Amino acid sequence: MEYNELKKIFYASGDSNLEHEYQTRLESFSTFLTDIYINPIREQNQYKSIRYPLFICMTINVIKKMEDILMNTIKISQLSFSQPPVAMQSYLNKLLINELQSTNEKENVRSTKVELAEILNNTKGKTNKKFQGLVNQYQLLGKQEIEVKEVADFRKVYDLLLSNDIEAKDQSDGTRFRTTGVGVFDTSKGKWLHRNEFGEIEINDFLNKLLNFWSDENIPYLIRIAASHYMFEYLHPFYDGNGRLGRYLVAKMLNDKLDQVTALTFSYTVNRNKSKYDKAFEAASDYFNKGELTRFVETMFDLIIEGQRSALEDMESNVQMLQRLNRGLEQLNLSKEESQFISVLIQDKIFGSALSRISLPNLTEVLELSRHKVNKMVEKHNDKLNLLKQRPAVYELKDEFIEGLLSFNSETEIEK
Repeated sequence: MEYNELKKIFYASGDSNLEHEYQTRLESFSTFLTDIYINPIREQNQYKSIRYPLFICMTINVIKKMEDILMNTIKISQLSFSQPPVAMQSYLNKLLINELQSTNEKENVRSTKVELAEILNNTKGKTNKKFQGLVNQYQLLGKQEIEVKEVADFRKVYDLLLSNDIEAKDQSDGTRFRTTGVGVFDTSKGKWLHRNEFGEIEINDFLNKLLNFWSDENIPYLIRIAASHYMFEYLHPFYDGNGRLGRYLVAKMLNDKLDQVTALTFSYTVNRNKSKYDKAFEAASDYFNKGELTRFVETMFDLIIEGQRSALEDMESNVQMLQRLNRGLEQLNLSKEESQFISVLIQDKIFGSALSRISLPNLTEVLELSRHKVNKMVEKHNDKLNLLKQRPAVYELKDEFIEGLLSFNSETEIEK
């Protein structure tokens, strides 16, 4: 039997059946009932006189999707640990650029992958640059320096992440947070998708409860990730930047307990499914759904799973290509050092992005050779290389050379 939203039950069979089903779900042994209340949205307004506790029912779909996420993260971790470090770092850099661009695009914030890559590569040595904080914090996902354990930490992370990106008119006017109402307006539909009229005192109280929910180990971690994302976005504690901060917090939680690849595909997947994502938020706040987050949690899990599956397909394809190219490289009969030099550039070419290629100083460090020796190899194999940047020098292997290595494989297969 299909598990329907309460709103659908109301329109199908009326208010009495809605109330009966609501109480049944609320009192079920498989329901996680929170002490966090929302004022629902109806006809584009937040009804401050009505309060619903947020709750999640552990349906078969929710449980199955949780298992899928955990199985995928095992596969991702196994693939990641079996690859050379340069290959995985190049891949993570590519994911990071896509993720940063996507989280900006979702909020209609103008940025390009080129400028994000420049910050990531630190090629210009500038500080206080726009998006610098966003890049830095995503790079620090797994570090202990960034922790959210008390209400003040939300503002600290916000400042670290977005301080250079928020216009003066959108800066918070309270001690830490906004003092007047905000909303999400859909210009294509000409209506408010969300409104929150809380003041700063209410915001502080709500965030304290959110922190308690985050740390409640009686609730499965994945449920906490998905449900808390709705809670934070419902609250909208700032005038601008809520979406980017909210998705960063999801990425951090995914990184802390699952893996970095899963964390760095969330915003990218959301950006490819904007309508599905926005509709899930709108439905969760709807007056007739009475605070139920079950369908929202399912949608969040769907997005996480889609990102994982896409990454797994990409990684598996890269692994197969790397194996073929390494077999071709063996046919060149190069010295050990030259073979390692080309091999690292192959890893970077296949797993990474042209926007964030490994620099010559980093390549020298990876190979554990002198800069003089690496420069000599660059000169010897210059016909195989494209110079992408200078100061520091950045090279990538030419497509023609890659195709040549693949042709070695084809010839070998024909001989067999």
